[in-house]
Amino acid sequence: MRSERKTTRAAVSAFAILFSAITVLSGSRLRAEEQNLPEDAQNITSRELYHGVTLTSFALSADSKYGLNKVSVVEFDPAQSDLYIDVTNMAEYSDTLKTVEKTVAEFNEKNGEGKTAIAAVNGDLWMVSYAHARVEGAGTTYGGYSDAVVTKALTVPRGFNMYGGEIITSAHMSQETPFEGAFQSFGFTADNKPYLGQPTVTVNVKNVTQNTDAEKVDGINRLPAKNALVMYTDKGALSHYALDEAYEVVIDCAEDYVVRHGAAIKGTVTAICKEGDEDLPMQANRIILTARGSRPTSRIESFQVGDEIEITVSVKDLFGNDEAWQNEIVNAVGGHMVFANDGKYSSIGDSTTYPTTILAETNSGTVLFIQNDGRQADYSLGFRFSDYTRLAQEFDIKNGFILDGGGSSTLVALADSGYELVNRPSDKDENGNYGQPRSVVNSVILSYGTDRNAPEESETASAAPAETAGASAAGGSGLGWKIALIAGSVVCFIIAVLLAVRAGNKKYGKDK
Repeated sequence: MRSERKTTRAAVSAFAILFSAITVLSGSRLRAEEQNLPEDAQNITSRELYHGVTLTSFALSADSKYGLNKVSVVEFDPAQSDLYIDVTNMAEYSDTLKTVEKTVAEFNEKNGEGKTAIAAVNGDLWMVSYAHARVEGAGTTYGGYSDAVVTKALTVPRGFNMYGGEIITSAHMSQETPFEGAFQSFGFTADNKPYLGQPTVTVNVKNVTQNTDAEKVDGINRLPAKNALVMYTDKGALSHYALDEAYEVVIDCAEDYVVRHGAAIKGTVTAICKEGDEDLPMQANRIILTARGSRPTSRIESFQVGDEIEITVSVKDLFGNDEAWQNEIVNAVGGHMVFANDGKYSSIGDSTTYPTTILAETNSGTVLFIQNDGRQADYSLGFRFSDYTRLAQEFDIKNGFILDGGGSSTLVALADSGYELVNRPSDKDENGNYGQPRSVVNSVILSYGTDRNAPEESETASAAPAETAGASAAGGSGLGWKIALIAGSVVCFIIAVLLAVRAGNKKYGKDK
């Protein structure tokens, strides 16, 4: 009888230990406390958006060293082989503004690669009409500059951006408006390896027919600023809204071209648009060289209709990772105010508070989308620029910079019934309530799709049905893992109960 009691107690104890271990193990995958968060963080919540992808939200009180703030963080390992990172606006031209939610919806509908968005944040800043894109007749003055730049606002991204292996914009030119500091970019290779860099693009245009020296272009899909020669591509804008005095050379290519390092794009001059002429619109496989000012115009005014042209592109990274930016990176988003570079932290400003979106790589190799609401006195103030060095230390950031912020700061994430706007943007709706999403120039999207390391389809065809049955669109293999844990817990519980009942029956003489 005593041995039976020991057996029963041992079985129940084993079950309790196993169940506790399973519970702790399951919870540990989602415990926010295991992440690197500010020590003042309160009201921490965490959930798994997809296997290996965690969304953590927390609050900072008014008494904390950061002041009153609401923060959300998406963290993931970019090396996970079924995750993908894209920079896009899912539009025909890069000057199109859309909300992050709209871009995510179109990404899922049109990406054509079997990828489904998990989370997304707003991307780069863009050239706004009240500052850099100074519209003719508007009388805009910014930073001491009041010269007109365009006839209508042109909202191109400010930094170096790549969508799916093609350079969409080179970085901001000084001719547009000298800016206080340089623009950097975060780039991602095909297998998601992140690089923080400051890529510069050199474009040379050679008139093959005339066999003259190559002419250097100042920027790709930038504003048609004075004293600049800009190359517009069929990924830029339908119209660049250049002022009337612009001198333009229209080049049409026989084949689809891709602007990237090492490209040699060939085309034929099909039109010359001089001062006062009507500008031709952009179309597929077209390039338009636009010059304003005598010196830039002199570079291309000898070109004639029918001339054969060759355009070459090269990229250099001022941070020293030339090979990556030339041959490996396929998606890149522009940003500014680098506060962490290779583990070295630097102050980026004063005590001004600001709603912020941060893109960062940690010392452990994970990538963070950090979103911080602001400009809402009783809800969230926004981080101070002077806080970023301390934030970098608490989040264990190796490389980090700011994407667009203010009313643009947006985080969208996968939810049970689709997607949710995680934060409360500082723009107001028509009723005066905070939380109105702003249309932005591009988004950074984390998605899941086919495992890059999976065997060829012929090797996995027989196993595919079983694998598919064990995963869900929202939870992937993480859901299967949880189901296995729950099932194991139930089985252990049943065994323990049966052992206890059997021991009890023996005790009371009921076991036959």
